[in-house]
Amino acid sequence: MKKILAIDGEQYACTLTRTPGSLRLQAGERSFDCALDALGDGRYRVRAGDARREALIAQHGDQVWIHLDGRTHTIQRINPLDLLAASGRGGADSALSPMPGTILTVQVKVGETVKSGQVLLTMESMKLEVTITAPHDGEIAEVLCAPGQSVPVKATLVRFAAKAEATS
Repeated sequence: MKKILAIDGEQYACTLTRTPGSLRLQAGERSFDCALDALGDGRYRVRAGDARREALIAQHGDQVWIHLDGRTHTIQRINPLDLLAASGRGGADSALSPMPGTILTVQVKVGETVKSGQVLLTMESMKLEVTITAPHDGEIAEVLCAPGQSVPVKATLVRFAAKAEATS
């Protein structure tokens, strides 16, 4: 069965099928065998193709966080109906918490202009440090969190100012 997954913010149509001793993951045009071996305390040995690495994995609802090789990757299952509903909207006007956690640092302030990919803040969740970045260029309108604050999943952390309409 095909699923739509957002992997580090990019959407892929994926198929996961069982094979003897592993699983076969097809994401877009790429396909490889993979397996997970539980080591305890959220630690897993991950096998993807010939590569074997240890990772921390946490899950909440339809979202999974994988901390591997010093980076945290997010995988979220996307409901196709949500994609249809969102297709008429413009770009994101805010940065949301991808998981429940505690804010560690806030690197922006109201009125600051940021570039796409610029670090807005860092948070900690389940022993993972997660960096929240700007989804696009823009100006910070509101910062709705502070260091030490606990936030739930999908909490609005930063709002962007509305983009001015071009006039002719």
